[in-house]
Amino acid sequence: ASGFGLIVLFPLAFVSNALVPTENMPTVIRAIANWNPVSAVTAAARDLFGNPNPSATIAAWPMQHPIVASLLWSFAIITVFAPLAAVLYRRRTTD
Repeated sequence: ASGFGLIVLFPLAFVSNALVPTENMPTVIRAIANWNPVSAVTAAARDLFGNPNPSATIAAWPMQHPIVASLLWSFAIITVFAPLAAVLYRRRTTD
C-alpha cells in the first residue's frame, strides 16, 4: 500500500503548483496542474496561512476557490476509495 501511494502521489506532486508556477508550463500540462488535487491543497494552504497565492490569478476554478476545491477533492477521493478499500479488505479477510 505504501509503494502504491508513492506511485500515485509522486507524479501528482511534480505536476502541480507546489514546486513551480504553472504559467510557464505547456498548455496541456498547465491544465492538468491547475486541476490537480495537490495544486488545490497547496493553494488552499497558502491562502489559509496568509501567504500570497500566485495561483489566484489563474482562471481555473480550483485556483480561484482553492479551499472549496481541496475539500471537494478530499470528499471525492474518500467517496471513491473508502468503499473500494472496504470491499478489498473484506475479500482478503473472509477467504
